[in-house]
Amino acid sequence: MDLVVGHREGSRCPFSCLSRKTHYRPTKSIHIMKPNDEYSELNYYIVYLQAHLSTHYFPQSVDRRFIAERADNALDTYVTLFLQGKPQHIAQELAMRELLKGLYVSRYDVVHTIIEEDCWLRIPSDEMEVKALYMLTKPVIHSILDRHEVNGDFLTREDYPPLRYELLAAINEILDGDEL
Repeated sequence: MDLVVGHREGSRCPFSCLSRKTHYRPTKSIHIMKPNDEYSELNYYIVYLQAHLSTHYFPQSVDRRFIAERADNALDTYVTLFLQGKPQHIAQELAMRELLKGLYVSRYDVVHTIIEEDCWLRIPSDEMEVKALYMLTKPVIHSILDRHEVNGDFLTREDYPPLRYELLAAINEILDGDEL
């Protein structure tokens, strides 16, 4: 059975690093970065972080200084660890942790998850993203999120269930008011 994957003409195929064999094989060897490589690596971290922030609707998505500082710190982490002899994949993983520290779960993610899990009978799946963004315009939703100190690592804490029930009640009240 063959897997057919389409991609936009002119763009790099996301699976170009995979050989025809069943195991992963990098397309180029690992080497110590030269100045041009360092710039492209920095761009990689900048683009990755921008995409992550905008996809998850973090408020920092428009803060260029924040993005540049985080990307620079991630690159410094990568280069330092690589020069210390750490394997490339470990240096990359730790650099990504530095890049995304505190930015794993956004307020949008929390609200969208609750809508997706508990309001699927009331809201069609193609409208869930819009409804989650709409809910984030409501002061009552923000006050609940503030009270529970929702931040980038919130879902790993044990106080998620109480937040979930409180948000679900507020979301249902808003939906009832909108007659949905």
